[in-house]
Amino acid sequence: MLGWYHPARVRDAGGSRQCGVVLCPPFGHEYMVSYLSYKHLANHLAKAGFDVCFFDYNNSGDAVDVDIDGGDRVALWQENIRQAARQLRQMAGVEHITLFGLRLGALLAGTVAADIDARALMLMAPVISGRAYAREMLVLRNMSSLQPEVYPEQTIDPNQVATDDELTGYEFTAATRSSLGKLDLSKLPAPAMPVFLQQRDDIIGQDNKLVQAWHHHDHALHLSDLPGYAAMMREDAHDTVVPVAIWQAMQTWLERYFPLREAAGRELPAYRHTASIRLGNSVVMEELVDFEGMSGIVSRQASIDARALPCVILCNIGANHRVGNHRLYVTLARSLASQGFCVLRFDKSGIGYSRMTPDDKENDVHSVSGVDDLSSAMYFMQGKYHSPSFVLTGLCSGAYLAYLSALRDERVSGLVLINQLTYRWREGDTIEGRKKATIKSTHFYVQALAKGGTWKRVIKGQVDFRQIGSNLLRRIGKRLRTQWQLLSTTLMHNNLFIGQVARNLRNLEARGTELVLIYEASDTAVDIMTEQFGRHAKLLGSSERICLKFFNGADHTFTPRWSQLAVVDFIGKQLLHRFSHRQLVPASVPAPASASASVKQHPADEPVSADVAK
Repeated sequence: MLGWYHPARVRDAGGSRQCGVVLCPPFGHEYMVSYLSYKHLANHLAKAGFDVCFFDYNNSGDAVDVDIDGGDRVALWQENIRQAARQLRQMAGVEHITLFGLRLGALLAGTVAADIDARALMLMAPVISGRAYAREMLVLRNMSSLQPEVYPEQTIDPNQVATDDELTGYEFTAATRSSLGKLDLSKLPAPAMPVFLQQRDDIIGQDNKLVQAWHHHDHALHLSDLPGYAAMMREDAHDTVVPVAIWQAMQTWLERYFPLREAAGRELPAYRHTASIRLGNSVVMEELVDFEGMSGIVSRQASIDARALPCVILCNIGANHRVGNHRLYVTLARSLASQGFCVLRFDKSGIGYSRMTPDDKENDVHSVSGVDDLSSAMYFMQGKYHSPSFVLTGLCSGAYLAYLSALRDERVSGLVLINQLTYRWREGDTIEGRKKATIKSTHFYVQALAKGGTWKRVIKGQVDFRQIGSNLLRRIGKRLRTQWQLLSTTLMHNNLFIGQVARNLRNLEARGTELVLIYEASDTAVDIMTEQFGRHAKLLGSSERICLKFFNGADHTFTPRWSQLAVVDFIGKQLLHRFSHRQLVPASVPAPASASASVKQHPADEPVSADVAK
C-alpha cells in the first residue's frame, strides 16, 4: 500500500499534539475528484501539529492488487485502515489516533474505529447504509450511457459490455456489494469518542438517521452544515474546489481534544519507497521517485536493462493524478513493465503531490509548463535509469502535452495519442468554454437518429438543435477544407497545402518518430482528427510508422473494463512491434535484493511518502 506521511510541523504549530490522523479515502470516481482536497486536509492538520497518513487501499490508487477469494474487498479495506493506523503509530510515535473518512471511507472508518482504539472520528457525508449505497451505485451504473440500447436485429459482443461486477470502470463485485449490505453506521453502538459529522449541502437530511442514533451517547457529537461538499465532488477533477472552510472547522474542533505539547527534535524513520509485484512470470519493481518538486512512480523489471527499450512516460489525464481515470495508467504501466519497458507515471506541476505551477496554480490542465515538466522527467529518467529515448503517452490533455513535447524534443522516439481533443490551446481558452462549444462526433449523431430515446429527448425539448446545427456546419466546412488540402497535395506532390498540425506530424514521422493514434469511434476527437488529417488520417500519408486505431463501444476515457484491457493490450503490442528490434539484455547493475532494501530519509516538517506495509 502506498501512503503519504505528513509529519507534524512542530515549528509552525509550536509543538506536537501526539495524535495521528489516518485519512480513509472514498471509492472510485469520488476518490479521484477528492484527491486534491485530501492532500490539503493533510497539510492543514500537519501544520496544526498532527501527524497525518493519507493512503490507498489495496486494489485502488497506486497500491498493489491483492487476489481475494470471492472478490470481497470490504474486509480487506477495513484491515488496510488498521494497518495504516499501526504504521502511523510506529512512524510518528503518537499516543492517539483519529480517523477521517469521506463517503465510503467514512463508513469503513466508523466500522473499525473501536478496533484501533481511535480517540476521535471525523466523518464527511458518510455512507450510513452500505445496502443503500450499493443500490445507489447500481442505479447510477444502469443509467450510464455505456449501457447499450439493444435492438432485436442487433448482436452485442458479450466481451464488449460493461459487466455487473464493475462500476464506472472500477471493480464492484457482487461479493463486495453483499458485504457492504451488512454495514450500517446507525445500527452500530454509538462510538465512545468525540465525533465531527459534516453534512452534505446538495442533499439535505441524509444524516438525520445517524444523528438520531448517536445523539444520546456520552461523548460530543458535533454536527456541521458548512457548504463545500458539492463544490468538491464534481463530475471532473478539474472543477473540484477544496473545502477550506470545512477543513479549518475540523482542525479547530480536533485541536480542542488534543492540546499542544512540547516536542523535542526527532528523527523521521526511514521508509521503503520500492515494492515488487508479480505479474504472470514477471516481477515488476515499482519505485516512488521525486524530481524538481514533482512526484511519480517508475515501473520496471529489475532484471532488464532499462537501456534496451525506450522509456514510456504517461502524461496526466486532465486534472486526475498519476493513477489515471479508472486506474488506467496503473494497469498500463504495470503491463508495459512486465513486457520489458521502463515506465514513469508522474504528476506534472499543479497536480497531485507535485509542486504548484510556476504561476502558483493547481489543476491547470493545459498549462504550457507541462511541456517543461515532461522535459524534466526525461532528463531525470536519463540520469537515473539511463533511458535512451522516450515514448510519450497521454489521453486527452495528456496527449496534447505529449504532442507539444515531441515537437520540441528529439529524445521522443514514439507518441501514443489517445482521444486528443486539441492541438492548439490559445491564451484565454478555458475548459468550460471548450465544453460549451463542443458537440459529440458526427458518427454519434448518425447512430442516435436510430434510437428511440433520442426522439423522446427531442419531444421534451432537451436537444439544442441550434448549437448542434451550427457546430455541424462548421465541421462540414473544415472537412471540405481538408479534402481540398488532400487533393492539392496529391496533384502537386507537395506538402505546402496541408495544415500546420498535419505538417507537424509528418515532420515527426520523417524524423523517425513512431506515431500511434487511438480513438473511441464515437468520440469528438475523431471529428477533430478528421478536420486536421482528413478521413482516416489520409493527409499523414501511408507510412508504416503511423498507426490509426478505432475502438467501438467505449467512451472518451475508456471507462468499461473490457475497453481498458483492450487498449492496454493494443498499446503493448504496438510498442513491442515497433521497438522489439532492440534486444533485451540483463541489467549490468544489480537490483536491490528486496523491496525494503532501498530507503530514503526526508527532513522534518516536510510531507513524505511511505509504503504502508503489512
